[in-house]
Amino acid sequence: MHPAAVERDFHAQSNRLLGFGWVLLVLAVLAWGWAAWQVFVPHGVDRSSRTCAPPAFADRPDPYSNRSVLNGDERHERNCAAARDWTTPVALLVFSAPAFAAGSSLFTAGWLMERTRRLTVQLEQATG
Repeated sequence: MHPAAVERDFHAQSNRLLGFGWVLLVLAVLAWGWAAWQVFVPHGVDRSSRTCAPPAFADRPDPYSNRSVLNGDERHERNCAAARDWTTPVALLVFSAPAFAAGSSLFTAGWLMERTRRLTVQLEQATG
């Protein structure tokens, strides 16, 4: 195989690794952003005009209280806690951890391959 073809294939492979790494890193960051949105932004409860406080800052009712009669605010807080879907942010975080690890590994491998190629070219030019 001609040396120029080998170098072209090596360069294409390093660019492909960089691209896949960037895509996985962007997906992981988007998943983190979406999970943060789910946790830090107020949400509404069905059939109510009142919004619920973000789960990260909400006042939690005591789950061990024996009070059977709740006032309006306590009932609203319980409805808010029951309405919040925790599976979405947790699933996003579970998905994003391996995506970030794989993306950073692929990006690093592609970057190192490109750097190695440039070093080899510079050494060949220096030796003449």
